[in-house]
Amino acid sequence: MATSQEIGAFLTKLRNDAGLKQAALAKRLEWSGPLLSRIEGGGRAISDEELDIILRGIGTSQALSALTTLRRNWSLLDAPSLTDPDSDLLWRAEEVAREVHELAERPDVRQFFERRLVRYKEELIAAAHKVRDKSYRVALLGTIGVGKSTAICRAEGLEMPSDRGMPKAVLETGSGGITICEVHVRRGPSYGVIVEPCSEEEIRRQVSEFATFLLNPSQPDEDGGGVDGGSPGISREVERAIRNMAEFKRRRAERKPDGAVSPAWDEARELAGQHKEVKDLSVEILARMALHRRDRRDIWYSDTSGQPALEWLQGMFEQINNGRHPEFGLPKRIELVIPLPILGENDIEVTLVDTQGIDDIAERADLEQHFDDSHTIAILCTVFNEAPATAVRQLLIRAKEGGVRTLKSHAAILVLPRPGDALAMKDNGVPVHSAEEGYDVKAEEVSLKLHPLGLDGLPIQFFNAAEEVPGILRHFLLQRIRAVQDEHRRELSEIIEGAEALLINYEKEQSREVMRVVARQLTTWLSNNATLTPPINRRVRDSLARAIRSAHVQTIYASVIREGEWANLDYSHQLSHGARRVAAAMAEPRLRAFQEVAVNILNDPEFADAHDLVRQTVRALSSCFDALIRKTQLVGQSVYADEMRADAEFWRACYREWGRGRGYRERVAKRNEEWFDDTEHDDSDIRVIETIAAEWSAGVASVEALLEQN
Repeated sequence: MATSQEIGAFLTKLRNDAGLKQAALAKRLEWSGPLLSRIEGGGRAISDEELDIILRGIGTSQALSALTTLRRNWSLLDAPSLTDPDSDLLWRAEEVAREVHELAERPDVRQFFERRLVRYKEELIAAAHKVRDKSYRVALLGTIGVGKSTAICRAEGLEMPSDRGMPKAVLETGSGGITICEVHVRRGPSYGVIVEPCSEEEIRRQVSEFATFLLNPSQPDEDGGGVDGGSPGISREVERAIRNMAEFKRRRAERKPDGAVSPAWDEARELAGQHKEVKDLSVEILARMALHRRDRRDIWYSDTSGQPALEWLQGMFEQINNGRHPEFGLPKRIELVIPLPILGENDIEVTLVDTQGIDDIAERADLEQHFDDSHTIAILCTVFNEAPATAVRQLLIRAKEGGVRTLKSHAAILVLPRPGDALAMKDNGVPVHSAEEGYDVKAEEVSLKLHPLGLDGLPIQFFNAAEEVPGILRHFLLQRIRAVQDEHRRELSEIIEGAEALLINYEKEQSREVMRVVARQLTTWLSNNATLTPPINRRVRDSLARAIRSAHVQTIYASVIREGEWANLDYSHQLSHGARRVAAAMAEPRLRAFQEVAVNILNDPEFADAHDLVRQTVRALSSCFDALIRKTQLVGQSVYADEMRADAEFWRACYREWGRGRGYRERVAKRNEEWFDDTEHDDSDIRVIETIAAEWSAGVASVEALLEQN
């Protein structure tokens, strides 16, 4: 049974929903006000009899049905909250799981049924956990300057009046390259900012690379020439924060009224002139940053601040994001906390994730991780004229190639037009008459471009932040969350129905005979497809090679000096994706073929008594495929990345290519190819393929075990 605190909160909600004051209910029950107050506050345990009296006193249909809910005894599944709208579905899963468990424990149950019963119990627990978990993340992904931060602030009302017409967003916005790290917006007890800081080692490395740039300001151009550029080792956002934390003053060149030019001045470069060694300069910069005083992790709004809450929140975020707050270090992640339900929803917990914009290649671990989470919706943002942007298509292609099977339910396109974009559209050469018509024409173009990926049915939403009401965006994001919830409920309901069918058919000999026939068909297919064929044209290194050849030279250099550990070009991530890509190419066609065989059987009413068996085997093989992808990802990451990281000479050779003139990108790409072609490393792909084959074979064997009719 629930705790006294949970019951008290639940009773308070039921009373409030009924429109009753606490004193009025106490009078109706003929109880003292303090007694009811202690019960609702969770400070006093309550008996079943007292609970029944209170619920009848409230008198609503919801209250009268709550006693049954409160008396439920959960043993196999985790109990949901008392206000969970899926409580009845989860209880049904609990009851079926118990029946399945009890039958599996009987000594007279044949192994064929026992294996299926055990499998059903595992499925019920896993699927119920997805339904019970009401925490969802909506991650907005896109290029820098596309408008992700503005869209989030519009959706949540995190805006303040501005004399420029458009409201001012709480999240700092601009033309891109503004936010230093990923930002999460979530509900909490008050307005506040929580910071996950970079480690001391990470800060020291960033400072060392900034110092290296100050001492060696001349950097190659985009083809390896020799012009002055930005620091290649750190992002401009991080460089800005380091400068502010160290309080380096800087003045740009300025032309005076008399025509004379006031020269530029940079205190950081002046300091660099006094120190010729990177280590010495780094120490000086770190000393100025005073990291020992920057140990604060959170800060909360107080009415005594003298500022409106949103104005305080905006100012605090801007200070922390730019390294101007003296108590906070370099942030790795920032959480903006507001005391309001995100997207206006109280029955679910939503976090809006403002990812760092794509400034070079889109294939980043911090972005692609969102496609693998069952409770995250990836919203791919794109400007109107480019929709869907190249970076968006690239992320979708990579997800498909990497074996992600949930894109249609867990991903969507958000097109962010500027004023006038939609009305500039033409339909067959004729100008459109309204923004809505322009949206329709552009939506057809987007779908057409997504058709080769098999994703032309991906949800698409248009939102003009300057002219349209935020409710449009909120509604769309909630729709996507509801779609994921419905998918989780559908999955659990299918498992419940399958388990119930097995329990009903357990004693039926006729059903057993039908299952024997179907099992033989499926077993034959599995036996003939237990061995996978290695792909001819895919290698683990391919993702890394493509990323290097498409990345900016400064991104490549930043990765080289970090021995492959650079967020924008992470060798480990690229190799892990390359391994996933090989695994998907080998195993996914077999999975789809098995699903087609299953569909044919499910469409045949003659095999109706075996349909639950067919669906269970499809789920089992699908689960094996997902596990295969995850394991291959880990193997691909470790089988190469560990060896490369340990090869100091390889990194030194790549580093020496910097500044040697044109062709830097190709020279580094060639050195990578040579490293992979070296005989000492040429068995790594074989090890990945062997892992894939072994995992698939084991998965097929586990499915065959469900079909054995012993």
